[in-house]
Amino acid sequence: MAGKRFIYTGPQSPGNYTAAQFAAKIAPMAVKNCVNTGILPSVVIGVALKESLYGNDYKAAVYNNPFGHMANSNWDGDGVKKTKNPNAPYWRVYPTLEAGIKAHISNLQQGKYKIKGVALQKTPLTQLQAMQKAGYNVGPDKHEYAGKIAGIIRSRGLEKYDQDLFAYERQINNNSLAFHEQDGITKTLHNIFA
Repeated sequence: MAGKRFIYTGPQSPGNYTAAQFAAKIAPMAVKNCVNTGILPSVVIGVALKESLYGNDYKAAVYNNPFGHMANSNWDGDGVKKTKNPNAPYWRVYPTLEAGIKAHISNLQQGKYKIKGVALQKTPLTQLQAMQKAGYNVGPDKHEYAGKIAGIIRSRGLEKYDQDLFAYERQINNNSLAFHEQDGITKTLHNIFA
């Protein structure tokens, strides 16, 4: 059974974050939920910054959806939109910001993203390029999307969160290797069974 569908009547951008503040807020959640998934926190944070106007868009600030996930037919949670137009899409409502981040990471490990090997890519740019090839963004900038997010990652120094992730994975993994340091067979099997 689908959740409630409703219309949000507040301001389009009710948040009051700077890019740095929102990145710092979501970074610990991104690192935690990226552990041994192959998904890079810098990519998660960079996409969230772009898609949510630095966490200030109503979908992120009020409904914990900084990625603009649509509440399509396979979504059984609540959905929100800002217009009465019956043809406008509903957006997913998550109970917490971390739940929205976790859902995004999970999404990047499945379906067309799994087929394109997104989680097996070792750098932010190659991961973003695999997402782009899989059709992640359908907007007018779909052919420049990877480069735009990579630019955000570089300009905001978000690669440091990838290094935090790798250090933590080396501590917890039995062979003291981060996910992307594992042999190809181990990573491929993980990608198949994730």
